[in-house]
Amino acid sequence: MAITRIKVLPDDVVSSDKVASDTIVDADVSPSAAIAQSKISGLATSISSLCTSLTSANTSLTAACSQNNKNYFNIALLGFKMATQENLTVFNLVDGIVDEFHDESGTDEAEGSNDIYCASSDFYKNQSPAPFSAGFTTTSVTEPDTSTAGTNPAYGSGTFGTFTVPSCLTATTIYAWGSGGGAQGNGTGGGGGFMTGVLATSPGQAIKVVVGEGGHAGPGTPGNALGGGGSGGTSQGGGGGGLSGAFNDSELAAWTDATHGISAPLIYGIAGSGGGGQQPSTGGAGGGTQGQSGSDLQEPVGHGEQASAAGCAGGGGSQSAGGEGGGGLADKDGGLLFGGSGNIPLAEPVDDTGPQYSGGGGSGYYGGGAARRPSGEHSAGGGGSSYLGHPQITSGSTEEGNVAEGGGTGNPNYVGSTNEGGADPSGAGEEGYMLFTGTGVSAVSSTIVSNAFAATSVPTSSRIVVFQENIETPTLNTDVIASVSRDGGTTFTNATLADSGYVTGSSGQRILTGQVTISGQPSGQSMRWKLALANKGVKIHGVSLSWA
Repeated sequence: MAITRIKVLPDDVVSSDKVASDTIVDADVSPSAAIAQSKISGLATSISSLCTSLTSANTSLTAACSQNNKNYFNIALLGFKMATQENLTVFNLVDGIVDEFHDESGTDEAEGSNDIYCASSDFYKNQSPAPFSAGFTTTSVTEPDTSTAGTNPAYGSGTFGTFTVPSCLTATTIYAWGSGGGAQGNGTGGGGGFMTGVLATSPGQAIKVVVGEGGHAGPGTPGNALGGGGSGGTSQGGGGGGLSGAFNDSELAAWTDATHGISAPLIYGIAGSGGGGQQPSTGGAGGGTQGQSGSDLQEPVGHGEQASAAGCAGGGGSQSAGGEGGGGLADKDGGLLFGGSGNIPLAEPVDDTGPQYSGGGGSGYYGGGAARRPSGEHSAGGGGSSYLGHPQITSGSTEEGNVAEGGGTGNPNYVGSTNEGGADPSGAGEEGYMLFTGTGVSAVSSTIVSNAFAATSVPTSSRIVVFQENIETPTLNTDVIASVSRDGGTTFTNATLADSGYVTGSSGQRILTGQVTISGQPSGQSMRWKLALANKGVKIHGVSLSWA
């Protein structure tokens, strides 16, 4: 039997520094050993600590990114604050610029389009002056976006139109042509009057529009809604024409033909109409401030005066009273917004057999009186007056007609076949016309492009902050699009803008922010921003651009 020698090693011969790292495995201890990692002192703690450190590092990284965005934002705000308080236009930062508009020095006018700068209030806007025109007949309009046409299903039964003042139109010029009176035989109807004036208006304001219906030829002409008095029966008199005018919406809604109840201050303007003719007399033309009497002489006749001794024509309406009925007959007088009716029979014996009728008075601010037909003598109705007394009307004028010719035919806006008195063979008077014009503003496609600013290195990302104010209600990234270039403006990449809140409350300037990756653009260090504005009016007060 061999002798086995056992050598005992000292305690300190095998130490940890004598064992190489990662060299002891389970087999070195025992072929069946399976030592769990948890048995190895300190390993689990180290792994746990490492996980904690990694989690903390990730949290710190997220916070750092968030803080970086806040820093960009705060730098932009600080830049705007400094630029505003120190009246700086373009304020250069390290890796960024701020342009708080005090002039146009920070933008490239050659590159921009329709970039309208307001020097008095320091902003750009995408609105420009735009002429506006809206015309009305009795049944149609020329500008359907703001205008609703009236109807005229049958003579004497028309309805009102409505004009809604468009955005930014604060002064509207009104043109009104009254209608012509009807005729019979050689008894020509009187021409309508004319009125124009500038009305102070507010966007969205509703104005009721009345367009005068031309007087029909006799016999048997009924009365005219907000218009002239008719003729009727077996007589040969023509009907008076209807007035044209603009009225306060709420007041006119209470008007009824039975009461004629409406107050003058809520009438913006009226053009009077011509009286109905009756062979051989001509109806009185509409005013001016005074409608003419119905007679061959066409002399102005006010309330309380008889137009002629023989024919007993109706008097013309004035600014304070309707024209008197022929022969002083009160039931033929004109009144506020209506002409005297010629289809009322006389209440006294006459030489001719049957009821006696005659030409109707034209409507107006105060309408003309109807004529009287005594002893077979034919005569004509008086014309209505125009009106121009509303306190919000300026630069106004009126023009009366002349016999069958209407007033205002020399105005550049006059529409042919309007407001003249009727004559054979048709006998009907021409309709009136209403027109609203003005100069407002409208949103236009606009591009604002900055000058080029040098970066110290080639940037790969950029952040833009826009100080913007609504005029209308734009859609971000559709009506307001921001983009950034690093190659001097040859290539732009859009940033997605987000609303970051208001600076001075819900009605003030708001902050739009966006960031964009520009690493895909051709390499360059010439930075530009661009704003494309369209569809809705906005104001741009300043832009900040930073890059990294």
